[in-house]
Amino acid sequence: MTKNKEKNAVNSAIAMQDTILEGEKDINNVLTTSKQVGPLFHTHYVNMTNGQNGIENLISEILTDRQAVFPKDIEETEYKKIAVAASLFAEEIIQEVQSRFASGSIRYPYNTIHLYLSVFMFRKGKVGKIKLKGISKFNAIDEDPDRKCSKPRCKWYLIQSKA
Repeated sequence: MTKNKEKNAVNSAIAMQDTILEGEKDINNVLTTSKQVGPLFHTHYVNMTNGQNGIENLISEILTDRQAVFPKDIEETEYKKIAVAASLFAEEIIQEVQSRFASGSIRYPYNTIHLYLSVFMFRKGKVGKIKLKGISKFNAIDEDPDRKCSKPRCKWYLIQSKA
């Protein structure tokens, strides 16, 4: 294959990104409906434009698109308020995964997304976690006034790569 033909083939594949994504969603919905195939064997998210795939990449894309990308440990600096405002709750990330890829299927359930955030990506230093503070005798500012339980929640951000 000549370089020109190879480049055209790559460009054609990239141009089909939306079609491929819709096909993957359809396959996952059929597999979910059949109840014969577990989520592990469903299709994975693939981004043809950057060559990345899987839930880790999708989470990174969501945080990047929402401008929740900050230096490591920003929550310990004077810029914490900015990071809190832009960072996302796990529930928001889960909703966005559903919206972009998994809606109607059992692919990437809550547990998978939460595991990737709190274990795989957090331990690898790919995401940071901001533990929000509630009002207490030591803290007059409530960073999470919309919480529905007494336990403080946290927000997630993508750790800025050192480039």
